[in-house]
Amino acid sequence: MNFTYKSYRNLINQLKEHGFSFANYHNYKQYDMPVIMRHDVDNSLDKAVSLAKIEQEEGISSTYFLLLSTDFYNVSSKHSVDKIRTIMECGHEIGLHFDEMKYTLASGTMPDVIDAIKTEAEIMSRIIGAGQIKTVSMHRPSKETLEADYKIDGIINSYGMEFFKEFKYVSDSRRRWREDVENIITSGEYDKLHILTHAFWYNEEELDLRTSVEQFVLSGNHDRYQAMKENITNLDEIMDEVKL
Repeated sequence: MNFTYKSYRNLINQLKEHGFSFANYHNYKQYDMPVIMRHDVDNSLDKAVSLAKIEQEEGISSTYFLLLSTDFYNVSSKHSVDKIRTIMECGHEIGLHFDEMKYTLASGTMPDVIDAIKTEAEIMSRIIGAGQIKTVSMHRPSKETLEADYKIDGIINSYGMEFFKEFKYVSDSRRRWREDVENIITSGEYDKLHILTHAFWYNEEELDLRTSVEQFVLSGNHDRYQAMKENITNLDEIMDEVKL
């Protein structure tokens, strides 16, 4: 499978054709053959919006996990909140993408992870006005976190053993499927699937890893220019974006 929007649509249609029902972390027990579609938004809200619209067109819903703190986007800015609300209006759930590494103390120890998750979920809920955040996924989880099987009141841990033992889990992390996801769907071997994709990697045309990352880095010039333009009068008289 390549990383184009057409291929992603084909993936959705393969799931439908082989009898899978699109579920979420709350209702999957209602289905004989549930598939939970999950997206970790590590870099780009714009890419997340694009994938959210495609899923809406295909008549499915999924869960988008957002970082509260990242150098790539600011969930509390007006532009970001507008994009997040667009994702929700497409029928998708917003969850918390929790980065434990920012809490690591100089001693190498961690504060209470469950308390930190609850705090971040409450803050994100207030920012985006989405009601209570009810799901969490871990960003670059440590071995300890993967094995912890955290139980959090009111919040479902997508890294809980339930979603790895009862479900067949497959991911496209770092733009590489660890297993052939299409074969997994068509094999008839599994009746519960848990699929993680990263909207960041998908484009209209197939791009390799280097080009995908390079385009994102270079697009930062345009984004910074537009932000400055909203805050500095007559920015065009000061500098020309074409030269960036």
